[in-house]
Amino acid sequence: MAAKFASLQLISRFQAELDRLFQEAVAIGDSQLPVGEWQPALDVVETPASVLILAEVPGFRAADLAIEVRGTRVLLSGVKSTALPTSQRIKFHCMERGHGRFLREIQIFSPVNTHRGTARIENGLLTIEFPKIQDKRQEARVLRIEEPEEEGGEA
Repeated sequence: MAAKFASLQLISRFQAELDRLFQEAVAIGDSQLPVGEWQPALDVVETPASVLILAEVPGFRAADLAIEVRGTRVLLSGVKSTALPTSQRIKFHCMERGHGRFLREIQIFSPVNTHRGTARIENGLLTIEFPKIQDKRQEARVLRIEEPEEEGGEA
């Protein structure tokens, strides 16, 4: 029985990821941002106590970033501007540093308390942390079965 539940959970996660990818693909056509926009690299890490989102955002300050939580989705956005020389006539020979607007959507599959989430930025690494909570939906519980009360006096 446990293996069947694990399979269903895996299929559910897979479906959620497919839905997210489809929405992202549709949003590219509707987005006002250019295709190929800069995206920070990130990791999602689960510890026994929390879920961490680690995003590389070198050169960013807290004021340059926005974090929004919508249910099980975390939206990370910001704008990275590239400082250029003040000279009027510049010519690039190579341009590899990313810049521009970005929006990353991260799906969290573990039950977490999003109201107690924290975010900090240090040395170009943004760390978003959500404490895990016990998922009581999977606990077994017994429901009391009610019966209608019998009317007394009829025999």
